[in-house]
Amino acid sequence: MARYPRRRSLAGTCGIPVERDRIYVQVDMEEESLSPTERGEHPVRIHWPDGRSWHIESMYAMRTFGREIFGNLCVRWTVCICHEPKDLWWEGGKWFVAKRSGLAARV
Repeated sequence: MARYPRRRSLAGTCGIPVERDRIYVQVDMEEESLSPTERGEHPVRIHWPDGRSWHIESMYAMRTFGREIFGNLCVRWTVCICHEPKDLWWEGGKWFVAKRSGLAARV
């Protein structure tokens, strides 16, 4: 198997927030059945660092940036919270929102 060099994070490109503009959160995931042979997961609740939590009403979209094989995979979930679309990001096993997003400004 070929070895690929680890690439730098995509933060600051493709709309992905840079480190200083992130608020890290905990996210509860729920497993779903996509088909009889395929399963997937989606976020259902966001827990803020101060203890508050937000229920995710629905998902609008999921988009991936980068590649896992290069070590720079980043995923954006566009979810519905309080009847408004919000972006939730995952990179390197950590979930975060942008500091100046509507979600970060509201809480």
